[in-house]
Order: sequence, then C-alpha cells, then structure tokens
Amino acid sequence: MRGKFIRGVLILFVLLCLNGMEGHAEIAGDSALKDLQWNQVYEEPRNGGVVQSVCATEYYIITLENMADNPDVPDIVSAYYRKKTDEEGNPVTPYTLAKRVQNREWEHCNGMTYNPNTNEIYVALYTNTIAENRGCLYVMDPDTLDYKRTIKISDDYNILGIDYLKDSDQYVIQTNVEGGYSFKILNADFAIAEDLGEYAHTAEGNNFQDLAVSGDYILNFPLTLGLGIGDYIHMYSISRREMVAAEPLDFGFEGVNADEPESLCELEPGFFLAVVNVTTEGQESMMRLYQTLVPYNLTFAPVKADSPVEEEQKQPSAESRKQHQGVNEKKNHIPVKKVLIVMAAAAVALIILLVVYSYVLRIRRERKRRERERRRRRRMAAEAVRAHELEDYSI
Repeated sequence: MRGKFIRGVLILFVLLCLNGMEGHAEIAGDSALKDLQWNQVYEEPRNGGVVQSVCATEYYIITLENMADNPDVPDIVSAYYRKKTDEEGNPVTPYTLAKRVQNREWEHCNGMTYNPNTNEIYVALYTNTIAENRGCLYVMDPDTLDYKRTIKISDDYNILGIDYLKDSDQYVIQTNVEGGYSFKILNADFAIAEDLGEYAHTAEGNNFQDLAVSGDYILNFPLTLGLGIGDYIHMYSISRREMVAAEPLDFGFEGVNADEPESLCELEPGFFLAVVNVTTEGQESMMRLYQTLVPYNLTFAPVKADSPVEEEQKQPSAESRKQHQGVNEKKNHIPVKKVLIVMAAAAVALIILLVVYSYVLRIRRERKRRERERRRRRRMAAEAVRAHELEDYSI
C-alpha cells in the first residue's frame, strides 16, 4: 500500500512540475550528427530489387522495394511491426514482417512519408516511366498498402524525397536535377508555399536519396555510390537556407562489399531509422535497418492559449522565420539529460522525504499500540483485583 502511495505522489509531483508547461525537443545544433552510432536492428534478403524508401506509421514501419523501372513490373510494399504489440493489442516482435503486397508499380519510389492526420502515405516517385506521372506523388493506404490516387505537383521536375511537418501541417520535398535539386515547402493542399533554394553545389555526391525533417533541419543521404568517398549524411537549416553539416557515416559494416543508404525517418524525437541496401562478400543482396539516437535539446515554456484571431494568423512564413531567427538563436536550451537529472534528483529527494515520513508514522503507530497495550493490561489487572476483593467479601 505504501508503495502505491509513493508512486502516486511521484506521478502527482511530475504533473505539478509540468502543469501549464509545453515541452519542445529539437536537434542539438549543427554538429549533432557528428560520430553517430548506428545499430543494426533488422536484416533480410532483398527480393531482386532495391529498397528505396522507408516511413513509419503508428504501428508499422513501411518500406518500398523498386523491382525495376518498368511500368509492367510491380514493386513490393512491406510492413514490419514497429512496437511489441499490434493495433489490436496482440504481442508481436518488433521489426518482423507483418504484411507484404506486390500489386502495382510505384515508379522508382525514391521517398515517402506518413501523415497521421489524413492517415495516408505519400510516395515521391522520382521517375516517370509513365508519362503522366511527371512531377507527381502517389498516395498509399497505410492499412491495406494499396494505391489510392495521384497528386500532381509540377510539370517541370520530378520529386526525389518528401517528409511531413506535423507542427505546421506542411510537407518538404526535394526536386530532381531538372528542378535544381531544390527544397520546397508544400501546404496541406500540396501547393508550393515556399521555395528554399538549391544546394547541390555544396553537397557530397551528385544526386540525392530520400529526406527527413526534424525541427529546423532537413536531413538526407547524398548518392555517393561508386565515388570512393564513403557514405555521408547532410543537414540543412530551413531558417538559414544553407547546408550546415556533411558528416561521414559509419554503419560498422563487416563482410560488406557495397552499400547504399537510401532513406531515413524519425521514429521518436531523436531516434532515426535508416534503410540501407548492402551486398555481402558472399554476394548476398540484403536490406538492413539501422537505428541511431541524435542528441536533442528539450525546452519547456508556459502553454499560451491562442485566441481565434491569433490562431488564424499563426501561419509560418519565410519572413516570420527571418524576423525571429535572431531571437530563436539566443534561446537558452536545456539539454534533455540535464532536465532528466534534475527531475530524477527531485524524485529521489521526494522518495527520501516520504520514507522518513513513513518511518515517523510507523514509530507513532507503534507508540500508540504500546500505550493501548499498557492500558489494557492495567485495566485487566484492576479488574482482577476487584474480582479478588469481591471473592474475599463474599466469603
């Protein structure tokens, strides 16, 4: 009972500490991708194609394997369990295959992202072996893994990668060479809201894979296969409109002759998943999933209730980002580790206080029990004396 009480007080303590506070996590600066440790979490043989993209829904990790740049050859969509239970609560093993379909061609399927609000997956095609697919996205049903419809973005270029911005309900795409490998922001209706510019001249490699967005940063893998310079990961700042880091990647390969990082997505704040195609020394063609933890900062601020007018006006734009850039750069960010240490120290102090209080209560209860016992004994002794006196009197 005491354990439940202590746990309840601890939960109440945390809620009181964070009540009225809003937490915000973001990548801890331009050097956060330096010396990342990647851990392999899954591996399986490829089915004759190349796994080009990955994204995550609430319960599944979805991959697309391009079997051929041929409209007559269907590609493979696979769903792997993301958690220890499926959507019905049944126990499962994370990263094991849940379902797989091969019923249509998804072009090159170079990138994709999941929008939990619409419950749809958007696929960046990259190629258009089918002429009308130029500059389009395919829409996938995440439950059935089937095609739903096509969205036209532009007739001037194809799309290499895409990611969904949950906070602003927008999308970031990267165009192919015909669009200058530029990054663009799309609104919720897939219209271009902002052009972030071209950065190919600053990049490692001469083409690009899929991308992922986290806060102010766009991350992507440049295509360096065959260049002899190894693998890299890029980091671009949206607010500053520049590439801020190009870090070498080390997946810790053993017995691998060739590899190509293709796509990445963020599973939880700071936890990224990458899909990598490898060819082993034994000439096996494998798909591997690697996970890494990127250093993050966590800040807390009082929750501010926006009025309906403020809510309508709260539309992100390039101008507002420029105006607030200087202010944002001066914010005092508290690293997650420090926040957790402070909270842990407070929790330990509270536990000690509760243990001492419990000890004092136990001593008081024991004293009261002993006092009641002494009174009971005195009462029994007095009753025995009276009984003895009555007995003598009757004689």
